[in-house]
Amino acid sequence: MKATLHLPLVAVAACLIAPLQAADTSAASKQIDVLLAQSWKKNHITPNPLVDDATFLRRAYLTVAGRIPTLDEAKAFHACQAPDKRSKLIDCLLGSEGYVHHAFNYWADVLRAQSLGVGGSTTAQQYLNFIRESLRTNKPWDQMARELVSSEGTCFDTGAIGYYMRDRGMPLDNLSNTTRIFLGTRMECAQCHDHPFDRWTQKQFYEMAAFTHNMSATSYRSKGNDEVQKMMRADKTLDSQTRDLMRQALNEAFRPLRDTLVVQNKGSLRLPHDYKYSDAKPKDVVQASVMFGKPVTMTKESNAIDEFGKWLTSPENPRFTTIIANRLWKRVFGAGIYEQVDEMMDNSVASNPELMSFLEKQMVALKYDMKAYLRMLLNTQLFARESTKEISPGVPYYFQGPVFRRMTAEQVWDSLVALVSPDPEQPNWTAREREKRDLENRRRLAQILDQTEAPLLFEASKAVADAMREQNKEFDALRKELDEARGKDHKEKAKDIQRRLGQSQRILRENVSKHFYAAAKKSGNEKIQAELAAVSGGGSMDMAMMNLMEDTRVDARDMPLDPKLIARVKADEQVLGIKDAKSAKSYENYQKTLHQTWSRASEQPSPAPRGHFLREFGQSDREIIENASDEASVPQALTMMNGSLLSQITSAWSALSINLRKATTNEDKINTFFLSLYSRLPNAKEKAQMLQTLESYASNKNLWEDITLAALSTQRFIFVE
Repeated sequence: MKATLHLPLVAVAACLIAPLQAADTSAASKQIDVLLAQSWKKNHITPNPLVDDATFLRRAYLTVAGRIPTLDEAKAFHACQAPDKRSKLIDCLLGSEGYVHHAFNYWADVLRAQSLGVGGSTTAQQYLNFIRESLRTNKPWDQMARELVSSEGTCFDTGAIGYYMRDRGMPLDNLSNTTRIFLGTRMECAQCHDHPFDRWTQKQFYEMAAFTHNMSATSYRSKGNDEVQKMMRADKTLDSQTRDLMRQALNEAFRPLRDTLVVQNKGSLRLPHDYKYSDAKPKDVVQASVMFGKPVTMTKESNAIDEFGKWLTSPENPRFTTIIANRLWKRVFGAGIYEQVDEMMDNSVASNPELMSFLEKQMVALKYDMKAYLRMLLNTQLFARESTKEISPGVPYYFQGPVFRRMTAEQVWDSLVALVSPDPEQPNWTAREREKRDLENRRRLAQILDQTEAPLLFEASKAVADAMREQNKEFDALRKELDEARGKDHKEKAKDIQRRLGQSQRILRENVSKHFYAAAKKSGNEKIQAELAAVSGGGSMDMAMMNLMEDTRVDARDMPLDPKLIARVKADEQVLGIKDAKSAKSYENYQKTLHQTWSRASEQPSPAPRGHFLREFGQSDREIIENASDEASVPQALTMMNGSLLSQITSAWSALSINLRKATTNEDKINTFFLSLYSRLPNAKEKAQMLQTLESYASNKNLWEDITLAALSTQRFIFVE
């Protein structure tokens, strides 16, 4: 009886029972190989040989899911005898959560999406979630791109506004990033002068920017807020200090909603004052116009960003389709048919023009379905050929095989996660739960402030202003004391004053919560009162607003355990010899908190903090487009040798250690080790050397730690073959 393909930890068994409903791309895959063969013959090139199952397995996982397969996944694939098991594996991986993680890393880098960076944290997280969910639902690329460049409203409406929030206050830079990402066209130079190496003029740049320059990223606005501002200006009984304090009070109430809104203002874009070309005059008004492709006709009723989005993503746009087809080709094979992928010029030449043309037509025919396009590429013979070790920069590459390349920082990290965590696709529950609660709280706060009548908001602002008048005197006195204490180097006194300053700030927030809650309650709006009661947590209703304003705290130990996890924990306890209740509870808490440190790169802060493994290994800071590095460095070696990383990978509770413990003989342990790290069994020479090592150093407590460090440091582990 033939074995069936079973990949349990990718959670893809269901896709074998009910195959993915996808376009049939098999004929297109074969045509790609035909076009490549014609190119090889023309250029007198011999294609690389086909790879074995082990190499294909590891390459497929790293290319599609962004990590090496787990022990169980490797065993399942090798045991399968189905003739089409490679294509089934590709379908399963494309349908897995691993695909989402890996694709997210790439697009977050391209789109410069950050967890905290530029823009408020609420919008930043919603932007990340927009990217993540677009990939999870396999949103067509043209739709995703159109939603990004045409986004406006609040982050509660769509996380896509993060695209404009990311460049808030810099509309010209945003346009430069847009043309580079979606059209592969570098126009930065044309902001200041005609492009020195391309045909774009400064005026053309401004004409393009006229579509999007009115996009303004700002804080949340409500009608009540605007009305209160008018009431303050109209009230002649208020002195200037009181008005200022009332504005501060109102701003404090809306502070958690900062940077959550993108609006399209009305205004004209003008050429710079130092414009020096004869086709226009300095400070002339610029009319929106596209730089190539089908012209866009604008009327008074036209929505500029909608029209821009339609033009940008149209199949008739001469570069939009080419760029995404080329980007995804490079993602799979390591080099673009056009190089560089985001610096196309009129004189750019594809290494295989016939193939590039075919890929463009397929992308349109597949309606910009990125998974279907990737499936087409992954099922070619090209993907199954041995990699080419070196290609020369500036010299056309004719793809006799994929390019041999180093793993990205995310691929290395995610592969280590697969050695530590029994479920590498486990989400960072703590982070996701906190984000969900914070978003809901901010949404509720916005609704409450929206629905509270302006006179009541005015009254609350005045009450807070009265309290702030006295509090500010105390605050100023404390600041003066702090300066004196620091000047005399009285550290303990300075520390105490800082604590009192913190208390003063909290008192301010409590006053805001108390008085704006009272205003909301007076409005008589039952919906508001119901929401306030829901968030009070059984505590003081006066502090209900404060619960909505402050960041929530989530304890990882509160994570619910699903039946599968409970069963796995119990099985692990038997393998580990855990018998007493205290040790069992410790192991359960370990499993509950594992996701905080050992979850996929896409589940970590984006980007990771400085000093984190990901940053040391070249993860992009997301400040500019595709800013990652795959260069080796001394700090990377030191991170592997001297950090706590290795001890966690080889700790008794890691997935690798538990699997080694399950192996009963040295030969079984060696097989387990090679399958876990290299997705294959050792050859005779490797097995003999490993057996000798195990027998010689059997008493060495750090034996497997030393072996693992040596294995992780090899080219075989760190590179995608």
